[in-house]
Amino acid sequence: MRRFNQPSPHRQRGAVAVVVGLAIFVLVGMIGLALDMGQMFVNKTELQNAADACALAAARELDGTADALVRADAAGAFVGGKNQRGFQKDDVVIAAADIRYSEHLSPNADYKISANADPATARYVMCEARRNDIGMWFMGVRGFGDQTVSAYAVATLAPSQSTCAVPIGLCQMPGGSAPSFGLVVGQWYSGKFSSGTPGTTGSYNWIDFNPGGGGANEIKDLLSGPGQCELPPVGAQVGQQGQISAAADAWNTRFGLYKGAYNVTNSPPDFTGIAYTQVGVGGATETTWPNPAPENAYAGTHPAGTTANYQSAKIANTAYQSSNPSGINGISAYAVAPPGTLAQYGSQRRVVLAPVVDCQALAGTNPQTVALQGYACILMLNPIKGPDDVVMEYLGEPNAPGSPCSSFGLAGGTAGPLVPVLVQ
Repeated sequence: MRRFNQPSPHRQRGAVAVVVGLAIFVLVGMIGLALDMGQMFVNKTELQNAADACALAAARELDGTADALVRADAAGAFVGGKNQRGFQKDDVVIAAADIRYSEHLSPNADYKISANADPATARYVMCEARRNDIGMWFMGVRGFGDQTVSAYAVATLAPSQSTCAVPIGLCQMPGGSAPSFGLVVGQWYSGKFSSGTPGTTGSYNWIDFNPGGGGANEIKDLLSGPGQCELPPVGAQVGQQGQISAAADAWNTRFGLYKGAYNVTNSPPDFTGIAYTQVGVGGATETTWPNPAPENAYAGTHPAGTTANYQSAKIANTAYQSSNPSGINGISAYAVAPPGTLAQYGSQRRVVLAPVVDCQALAGTNPQTVALQGYACILMLNPIKGPDDVVMEYLGEPNAPGSPCSSFGLAGGTAGPLVPVLVQ
């Protein structure tokens, strides 16, 4: 006898197809959602990279001068626009309206475009990168139109924690003030003077960053080692009494010139030991770089083409020219590191920071201490012969765009040159 409550096999045949169809629909929807969300995530990451780059580049220009925000807009838009979006297919476009400035970190509503912000007080920059035409691959069939993704970043300038300086003062020019102190990029300046020399201060200009500390031995250790890495703040009293002629051997190690206990392992040289001198400048009796001021030995061109600039000499690992090419008496007593040694042990030891001080005030003090004015990026030009021949080329402000010193150091210190850092 047939049971009327038993389902007929014919009644169940369509049910499986319905379940499978629903499952496929849900599965395709989930896959589509995952893929579309994935492309939005990729675009978000790409835009975040662009916003970060824009903010860091713009922050580097926040020096308080009248054209700071004009430069910041240009730098942020240029550097941020070097990034790409859409799986690296299209350039990111950052307009001036996407870059805003504020005196304080927050709130975000206080940020203003450059036309409405004060360049003298702007300390933070916010960059926004967006894309509003992200088409949905699968979710478009579900009614989702183009989507918008954006990213923003905030950066400022903060003191670096690991930038190191050499312990010799660079004199600010009469009437000069921060940030350049009246110094001209590419020009040569003497940093240590003999007493009574016409036009000088009578001060030897060695700088003890912590007066009353290690004295002459500390100066020598800083020159043969990395330098002063825990930098005192602007306004701190610095200075060192006396000539400290023994510091010459330590200074000269940076040119690959060694004698006594100094060697390439305990006192690394620069990548090049080539010397730049002019007769009568710093006591030199021979000219190797006859350019008129600004001399620009760092990246300039020798008129006769016989001496490479520092950039080229560094790449070639050019050694100190010979036993006595620059009128440096007694230089033959030093062992000269050859190119292979400079390539193996060298590091950037001649492009360094130097403290900027008021040398006239330094000469009139006893003991010789004076307020630190700031820091300058300099190129050490030649080894030391005597008490009056330290010559340095001014390369600009350490935190200026393109400065050879600007990339040194990580943010987090209290007194180092300012470096751009992301804060949001």
